[in-house]
Amino acid sequence: MRTEWLEAFHATAETNSLTKASELLHMTQPALSKQIKNLEQYFDAPLLNRSTTGVTLTPAGELVFQEGAVLLNQLQSIHRRIQSSKERHSLTLGSWPSVAMSYLPHRFAARTSAESAPELKIKTAHTYQELMAGLEQHLYDAVLLDDRQIEHPYPSTHLFTERFLLFHHQDDDRFSGCSDVGFEQIKDVPFLSLPVDCDSTNILRSAFAERGASYTAAAEMEFGSSVLGFIREQLGIAILPEIFQNGMPSEIKTLSITGFEVDREISLVTRDQTHHASLLELIG
Repeated sequence: MRTEWLEAFHATAETNSLTKASELLHMTQPALSKQIKNLEQYFDAPLLNRSTTGVTLTPAGELVFQEGAVLLNQLQSIHRRIQSSKERHSLTLGSWPSVAMSYLPHRFAARTSAESAPELKIKTAHTYQELMAGLEQHLYDAVLLDDRQIEHPYPSTHLFTERFLLFHHQDDDRFSGCSDVGFEQIKDVPFLSLPVDCDSTNILRSAFAERGASYTAAAEMEFGSSVLGFIREQLGIAILPEIFQNGMPSEIKTLSITGFEVDREISLVTRDQTHHASLLELIG
């Protein structure tokens, strides 16, 4: 039996008319009648009573109509599930701009399961409050941030750890010929800084306080690229995560800070465990 025979029969039974069913199925009436006749031959029983006023179901037709509806619904359900499995689902990922510009492109380029991977929409934020609020409000399916100081109920997996480095202009005489710099040399200097609510700034403030010093911001900027731009113009120095070395101007150099072994950890935090596994496969 072919499913088109059953579909032709059902359309005719539901409309009580060969003419209306042929229009509904976009086929000629003789072609429709042929499919119904094939179905009757298959069951070896008449299924329709035909008259000048339309068609009605025979007892055998009633049985085929009821049981056939179940079969057609099952086939349609299977089709929908197969089509759904082919479609790439979309996820929204919230991230720091620095991670979105450096880490994520590298991970996407390295992925091996591009066809099965979810389609990602990347949105950036400048404070961990924005990222966590977006996660809680379903604006993001997942976020990338340092969540060591944040209490939350979501699945979290550590992705990478990076050092904090001193970023300075190559012509800054204070660091000429240095292979590193001591914390004591710079602890009282005002720094070009990321926003006060950024995880990097919070880490720095805590690290300075632990060492009996105070982290002072000479200027606060939302974008790391702005901080680097000020350094390039010799307008200050900054302590930033090492990821900011990617694509920085050639005039800017970095130094390790002795006595200041401080790291930033980036973790993947998601609302849903299934999304967590998919994203780990993609960017972990």
